[in-house]
Amino acid sequence: MSTTHPDPIMVRVSNAKAAFGVHRATLYRWAADNHITIHKRGTMSFVDPVQVRNFIMGLGERMGEQKTLRPK
Repeated sequence: MSTTHPDPIMVRVSNAKAAFGVHRATLYRWAADNHITIHKRGTMSFVDPVQVRNFIMGLGERMGEQKTLRPK
């Protein structure tokens, strides 16, 4: 019998790398640009994983368009 675990309702920003594969600073940048919302509870910051995943999926092809620095 397979046991499935439901998705968490909220994810701590400090767990961004494990949950979404992005640095926590990236979540703060996306929030500053009004793409996602960061919710505060005391000193802890949380994001809605569905909102973050929807934003990441909406980036689609644009993720490959990031500029890379090349050595001179």
